Amino acid sequence: METSTMNEIDRISSLPVDILHNILSNLCIFDVIHMSVLSKRWKCICTIIPYFRFDTSYCTSLLYSNLEKFKEFMYTFLISQNTINLVRYTLSCSDMLESTYMLRLIHATTRRNVQQLVLLFWHREPFVLPHCLVTCESLQVLKLNLCDDVLKLPNHFDGFRQLKFLHLCSVKLSDEHLTNCLFSKCQLLENLELIDCNLKRMKLLYIDSASLLYITFLHGDYYDNCEIKISCPALKFLKCKCQIPKDIVIKNLFSIEYVDINFQDNDVKCDDFGFSFEKTGILVHKMIKEVPSISVLKLCKVSLKGLYEEIRQARLSPICFNKLKSLKLKLGVDEDHMQVMIQLLKYSPNLEVLKLWCDEDGEWRENSLMYYEWCDFWPAREDQGRGHEVFHPTPLGKKLHCTYKMHDPEESIVCLDSHLKSIQLIGFKDEENEIELLRFFLKNARVLEKLTIVWAGYALKSEEALKKVLNIPRTSSQVLLTFHDAKLKRKSTNWLDYC
Repeated sequence: METSTMNEIDRISSLPVDILHNILSNLCIFDVIHMSVLSKRWKCICTIIPYFRFDTSYCTSLLYSNLEKFKEFMYTFLISQNTINLVRYTLSCSDMLESTYMLRLIHATTRRNVQQLVLLFWHREPFVLPHCLVTCESLQVLKLNLCDDVLKLPNHFDGFRQLKFLHLCSVKLSDEHLTNCLFSKCQLLENLELIDCNLKRMKLLYIDSASLLYITFLHGDYYDNCEIKISCPALKFLKCKCQIPKDIVIKNLFSIEYVDINFQDNDVKCDDFGFSFEKTGILVHKMIKEVPSISVLKLCKVSLKGLYEEIRQARLSPICFNKLKSLKLKLGVDEDHMQVMIQLLKYSPNLEVLKLWCDEDGEWRENSLMYYEWCDFWPAREDQGRGHEVFHPTPLGKKLHCTYKMHDPEESIVCLDSHLKSIQLIGFKDEENEIELLRFFLKNARVLEKLTIVWAGYALKSEEALKKVLNIPRTSSQVLLTFHDAKLKRKSTNWLDYC
């Protein structure tokens, strides 16, 4: 690089045009235009770029003072390169542009065979999907944020021709029949995301599709007033991070592999608030009963609490997950949650990975943590070293007090005996029940290879706590015990950053 600098070699400009376009695709269109003054080649690159992104939130005051010029530029720039197909068109304009102008822009993008269309705007009235958009042969990805406006379909809707990914954010769904048509008549639709959608006017949300592979419900309002039905034989991934619905019925999920149930209820903290954990337990049990062949299962605290209430009263029959490989639980280290965890372990004979999130204050998001290695230890081996600090476990001294019984030692848990290889405990605070939980796994997980402990962000990290864990005898001679610090990755609040 030093040699290149001295010789004044511009390595970025020498990259292929497709790569440069990909780099520029996340820049606002005005920034792209500024790049065109660098050289003749950059002018050509910026002129034929098949990406368009503009977010008015970055220059609102400037645009309001020159709104007509801005609108003229937007439309002219869009139609000036009709021979170049659009890969992605992204526009976030809130309430700045009137609906007739927005329809002109949408029509212009379809004439340029747009493949991905991302729109955020406030229509002030029900938004009817334009006929030109519905019949667009090139459109594969549609992401709409209507700022809580109603979405409607055109008359004689026959489905999008080539659409594979539909993302609806802050959209009011009001017509049960039309909503079902939207999902069922898109013959190639593979991915459906409903984010912060409003179901107040819906009594039934029915998703019936032969092509859907992924369904995500994230946040949203009035789910508790709506019944959800899902019939998707090709579905592989189902995520429900939303309010607890009135009812949920899932059937014909013959291909399902991953189920994530993370019910939210802002009005509920515990039984004293009048919430029925019994209802939740029945609902969750009904869901997972229909997907016994899954390989990954993720459950939240509300779900586990509900299941415990049903297990305690022996009202629900156990479900055997013979193909389950990975189990992810957000829980408290108390009797209720531990009993449900033990039940799930008993009926998951081939489980290989267990992740437990015990951090009460941390947000439960996959891939949301940045890890910083604190220390790691291999057990002592007579035949070889490992290059890490070697620790010789000492005989267990006084047993810590625990207020509940983890497990009857006479009962066999197959996955602990022969399959469970990796355990991750996130949110460790050096509490007695957590130590007892670690003791249980180190004693009973006979083929365990890796135990990762991630400190809670507010926990007091100490060498004493570390030694306390390391003094626990281990049945598996292969286990690597690792401590980590962790911080939540910064989460953007801009919707476009997720599009």
